[in-house]
Amino acid sequence: MSNETALPLNAQSVNAIVNALGALVFATVRQLPEDKRAAFAQDLARLAKNEEKRGDVATETLLMDMHRAAVAAAS
Repeated sequence: MSNETALPLNAQSVNAIVNALGALVFATVRQLPEDKRAAFAQDLARLAKNEEKRGDVATETLLMDMHRAAVAAAS
């Protein structure tokens, strides 16, 4: 990939990445059987809690955003 098409690393591009990941999680959860959807969301919450314990706030925050997308898709 050339530098001409690379995203700049700034708040706008990071927010776009987070939003795209949330959309990907949402779409993925919607494809799961109904009985698996809540478990997917719970796994993300568990992973976020682990990152909180490790002190990795950035990863915890991203995982919690993904958890919210999964919960929205599961309802």
